[in-house]
Amino acid sequence: MVKGINSMPAKVCLGICALVSLIYSLNFMFYADCYVIGGDGCFTILSNDAAEGTQAWGRGAPETAFNGTLMFGMFLAVMLLLNEGAKGMWRMMIPVIIGFSALTASIWIHGDFTDASETPKYATLFTTILYTAAYFMLREEGVNDGLSDYKPGINVKDKGALVALLVLVVTGLFYALRMIFTPDSVIGDNFDEIIPGMANGMGTPSDAIVAVTGSLILIYTLWAGLTLTEGAKGKWAVIHPSIFCFMTIVISTYVGLVIGDARTVSDLQKMDLIVGPVVMLLTMLAYFRLRDEGMEDGMTIMGEPVEDAHLMSKMLPVFGVVIGALFAINGLFF
Repeated sequence: MVKGINSMPAKVCLGICALVSLIYSLNFMFYADCYVIGGDGCFTILSNDAAEGTQAWGRGAPETAFNGTLMFGMFLAVMLLLNEGAKGMWRMMIPVIIGFSALTASIWIHGDFTDASETPKYATLFTTILYTAAYFMLREEGVNDGLSDYKPGINVKDKGALVALLVLVVTGLFYALRMIFTPDSVIGDNFDEIIPGMANGMGTPSDAIVAVTGSLILIYTLWAGLTLTEGAKGKWAVIHPSIFCFMTIVISTYVGLVIGDARTVSDLQKMDLIVGPVVMLLTMLAYFRLRDEGMEDGMTIMGEPVEDAHLMSKMLPVFGVVIGALFAINGLFF
């Protein structure tokens, strides 16, 4: 495990980033409703330490869970980097640095920690610094290979994949930038009125929660944009985390519908239930149609070349069943 990186300082930095991402992603995906009520009478790995009746209590559990699934993709990306090596991984790391910088700024600008734990402020700042430091430490291991040759253009030939990537990039930038810069307008469009904190966490999300969502979406959008503008060759390294992330989002959303903890009040909220599957399918469409253009060139597992041409086709159903079972068990019994 984690033999792809030679620099021990970089390996330590990335290892800490992976651990932080894993803890927050699992906590938010499975225990968001408990997290937002300060862990009062329920289990959660971390909590926001908010007391009932305060501004941070009982608000934005579904949105926090959604952010957890986006963070899960970040965890997968860091683990992929640790295991497969740094060569040419500026394509992964620079978008993550941009997104996490926006995420950190969003929390510091929009977050109100008067009655809640300030841990997220410092955890995100600390993680962003460590990840950025790792990027600079990995220059000697070829992290910037190909960066100087990058000349943006439309470098995807397959028409179906081209359309899919264009839709992902244009809509992704629209949603991400709007959430980052005007989260209040996003909230206003989705809620006719501000819902106070509730014991089930279904109160209106804060500006900070929405801005964090936008910052994380920005990373996946930039990965899709690089695939579109540089070409598909070797982009498995950034598309794999995207596919697994969006699969997790779709599964968690529809399990939430079944157990009754998904938001379905406004028309826009109902539309969001459709957006997730569409994004997942467009990402998969682009990935599989671009295999002939080198999407899987250089693909490795634990540093070893992949010999099975149908590996992803076999992995995705298994992943879906496992994740679906975990969400179902958590929703029904915990």
